[in-house]
Amino acid sequence: MGESVMQSEEKGRQSLVAYVAPLACYMIPTMFESSNPLGLSYEAVCTLKGVFAGAVFFVYHRYYPSISTKGFGSAIVAGVLGLVVWIGLDRLQSVVPGLQQLAQMLQGQRVGFNPFSEGEPSARQITFAIVRLVELAIVVPLIEEVFWRGFLSRYLISEDFEKVEQGTFTRFSFLLVTLLFASAHTEILAAIAWCAMINVLYARTKNVWACVLMHAVTNGLLGAYILMTKEWHLW
Repeated sequence: MGESVMQSEEKGRQSLVAYVAPLACYMIPTMFESSNPLGLSYEAVCTLKGVFAGAVFFVYHRYYPSISTKGFGSAIVAGVLGLVVWIGLDRLQSVVPGLQQLAQMLQGQRVGFNPFSEGEPSARQITFAIVRLVELAIVVPLIEEVFWRGFLSRYLISEDFEKVEQGTFTRFSFLLVTLLFASAHTEILAAIAWCAMINVLYARTKNVWACVLMHAVTNGLLGAYILMTKEWHLW
């Protein structure tokens, strides 16, 4: 009986690491992008953190729910709508007194890196733009949804989070996930609204992979929008 309990506890610790580690491996380097203590270029840091976080996600992929296409149609529609909400509320935030200052206080000044600032696009610049798009549309949706929806929303209900059905929320978990997600983004208004939307999608579909798809659609379209409009502060 004692050995069984120990094995169960060890499995629980491994599952927790599996859900948390990919995002941690992505966010920690992000915190140092502006200060750049290692003297690496923005392109290098961005590329390395995406590769590392993606590799960690792959290592632990067996711990995540089986892939399901349930709710994918709704996820695509919500992803497109999410882009409109994100851009619109980001513009609103820029004119609401104090909000930009609050965002910078919580998150600091985003790098807003322009990959084409050196004149005519070079092969290196184009390659990095592609890497950044892949990161936005694939790596970030996977690691963030596994953490925010797959882990945290359920862990706030029970420490044995894997026994909590996907898509289950209490009022407290819904609100806290939304606020914490928003605190990790400089676009506070947009992040609150967008996170509430994807929480609702998760609650209705009971499928974290539908959330991954919605996130991927929004981020992929946002990346294309940034490249077309040169609104690098969203980058």
